[in-house]
Amino acid sequence: MNIFQFTDVEDNDKEYKYKILVYPNITFLKDLEKDSYVVVLGNIIRELNKIRDDLFFTIISPAHINSLDFDNTEQIIAPQISYPNSMRMAFPFKEVFSNIKWKESDYDIVYSHLPEHTGNLKNLLCNSTNISPVFIGYTHWTEFKEITNYEYQVGLAYNIVGLLQMSECGINTQAQKNLVLKNAKEYFNDDVVSKLDKILQPQYLGWEIPKYEKQTTDKNIIVYNHRPHTYKNYPWFLEQMDRLWEKRKDFEVWVPLAESREREYITNEKFDRIGYFSKLSSCLVGVCCRQKYEGWAVSATDGMSVGVPYLFSDDMSYHELADGSGIYYKNGDDLITKIEELIDTPDLRNEWSDKALWRFKFSVWNEAIHQFNSMIDYAIDGLPMLKADTDSYNKVVDFIHKKKSVTKKEILEYLGWGVRISFSGYRNRLRNEPTIKFTKNRYEVR
Repeated sequence: MNIFQFTDVEDNDKEYKYKILVYPNITFLKDLEKDSYVVVLGNIIRELNKIRDDLFFTIISPAHINSLDFDNTEQIIAPQISYPNSMRMAFPFKEVFSNIKWKESDYDIVYSHLPEHTGNLKNLLCNSTNISPVFIGYTHWTEFKEITNYEYQVGLAYNIVGLLQMSECGINTQAQKNLVLKNAKEYFNDDVVSKLDKILQPQYLGWEIPKYEKQTTDKNIIVYNHRPHTYKNYPWFLEQMDRLWEKRKDFEVWVPLAESREREYITNEKFDRIGYFSKLSSCLVGVCCRQKYEGWAVSATDGMSVGVPYLFSDDMSYHELADGSGIYYKNGDDLITKIEELIDTPDLRNEWSDKALWRFKFSVWNEAIHQFNSMIDYAIDGLPMLKADTDSYNKVVDFIHKKKSVTKKEILEYLGWGVRISFSGYRNRLRNEPTIKFTKNRYEVR
């Protein structure tokens, strides 16, 4: 006897009205659990499961990812190239095609996190299978000329072509969306850019609820918990801290991602996740510098979630993130002035700490998930459906009632259908039959 027999039966008997195929965007292959896409997707599925129970996710992964194991998920393996620029160009057609098992499985929605591959994925499904899903997505990165120094830039065009295959796609911020539309005009006409404007929708990522032990200290710690790179304006930040250090030496700067201490006032202690948030809770203030990418700053949401006030460059994307709970500076002089005010006025610092915590309270994932859920509902409304009860459709209904429980493959074999007849319209009409339910891989009589 198979010891998993009863678990399998119970799982297969669970009703899932909609199946979603998830396409990945992996940029940190050496530790998949720390990849930002993996963290975001895990939060999305976890929170969706709290508000609905009708979705089943098939996740394409380069290797099995434990944190994406839920009762309503499965993973199929399709290896990816590790170097991000190459990865965005190399679509693993053979691996995806062989693993989706289109004769046995159906996918109502494709949730693509890599627009550069979405056109290839749509070509695979719509031309090599009988599945006609609705495409939605989330774009994590765009190859803007403002932030890349490649000699040959091709990624932006591929990204936009992929976005145009979707009915809707989430993006970090409105400011970042504006950058996409601005750059798209160099490749496409106004009609295409207008279509892109409707597809792209800002979807603000939820804030992590941290696990930590509150710490206090007499030190005035300024935290720079971003990557210490030029694209994050780290050299400019150091220039401002040098100026402040010349004026007063009663502070230190914690740069947890720094490999070395470039200044005497810098510390770079490293901790596990709980230790990181605990140390973060003792910081006086965090700083976010101007970034050309206009994206979301998880580093800032980390800090604000434990009550650290943040000083932001006065840019649109940061206003979207922190709103009235952020402190904004115009230039280096303004940054230094505001840091000194926080050092010298503890009550002011505590006031901004309370504002940061207030913002956190209304930005956690169980609040943010509703915009992602709305996108799924929008996709469901656009599913292609057979317009009438045709003879073929009635044969499918009768076959399911006769057999009580059948697979898609059994239906196709009964009808003698192959790749040329799309099954999605039939599947979506079957969903309206009160006596039929959809399980993970079967059609069953209630």
